[in-house]
Amino acid sequence: MKLIEVPIKVNVSLRKMIPNTITFLYGQQPIRYFRKYTLGNTSVYYVDDFDNVDLILTNRNRKIRDEEIDFACQQLFSEQPVATTKRFTKAEIEAARHHKIRTIKDIVVVQTPQSTVA
Repeated sequence: MKLIEVPIKVNVSLRKMIPNTITFLYGQQPIRYFRKYTLGNTSVYYVDDFDNVDLILTNRNRKIRDEEIDFACQQLFSEQPVATTKRFTKAEIEAARHHKIRTIKDIVVVQTPQSTVA
């Protein structure tokens, strides 16, 4: 597996790319910065919101495999213990937002506190 960083245009917004997920996680809270990666057909968003650092994995065609989640976490949270992370699934996001996410087949969010990320 290879995790490849994807260039992002200056005027691109996360709120336009994955609106329901961003609203679920952050509401109107500001985002410090984000980076987009690709892991084959799976898109990986690294998002820093001052309090937490999140990995948002999305796939338009199939469910995201555990190996992909583990690989992305190892690459981007190399010094973060797995026990301190929280995970959200597509069903949890849809239930909280009361809105079906039709364009994406699967979403996984791995969240870790900012203070422990190096």
